[in-house]
Amino acid sequence: MVCAALVFAALVRAQDPQPVFDAASVKLAVGDPVPGGYRHQITPGGITMLHVSLGYCIRIAWSLRYSYELIGPGWLDPPTGVLVDITARTAEPTTEDRIKRMLQTLLMERFKLAAHREARPLPSYSLVLIQKDPALRPSDGKSEPNMKPGSKPHSQAFQNVSMAQLALYLSPPLTSRPVLDQTGLAGGFDFELDFSPYILDADGKQIVNARGAIDSEGAAIQALRDQLGLALKPDRAPFQVLVIDHVEKTPAGN
Repeated sequence: MVCAALVFAALVRAQDPQPVFDAASVKLAVGDPVPGGYRHQITPGGITMLHVSLGYCIRIAWSLRYSYELIGPGWLDPPTGVLVDITARTAEPTTEDRIKRMLQTLLMERFKLAAHREARPLPSYSLVLIQKDPALRPSDGKSEPNMKPGSKPHSQAFQNVSMAQLALYLSPPLTSRPVLDQTGLAGGFDFELDFSPYILDADGKQIVNARGAIDSEGAAIQALRDQLGLALKPDRAPFQVLVIDHVEKTPAGN
């Protein structure tokens, strides 16, 4: 595993002989987050990350979009006692992609991070038909795919959207699992999903769970079934993930 991680790191470095920042400060965060502050900001001259978890840093560095794409220790993500502040600058303006590769190198050096990519079977949902004629209107194809607020509060309108695009919409953070289209339906469709019957009570107040959060996953599952004739079927499928082989909680000195 570690050998594979070293090979992976070498391949990253081979893309750029010296993908490193000109100057960088990496410290464990102390105190409360800055009110209204940004979690990270990338400019042509570098990157600033304030009060972020290492999981957050790694996802930015490797351009990971979803939480399930990173496999590692539980303390990488909140709730965690390991939060960091990173300020790094380049010698000259450069691209966002190169800054992310510099951040990879910085994390490898300061946190002894070793990682590798692999395909791994993970819990997923399959988007499937549960009735012969789902409530989907074929689009005329004259407009670009579009998702926007619907005609009612807590509703979403879809225009010329494919089932594969709907599956991406239904993936995290809306639900807890990545969603794959298994409907067999081709082309774009126009439709609307109204979540309000599943997240508002009779008085119009939001229905929340014990943590005070709306059950968006349950609402999505019910809305698909009741309004479109579709379902999210629990499944497992292989996904490309970044696996952390080794990482330390305390960064090496500046």
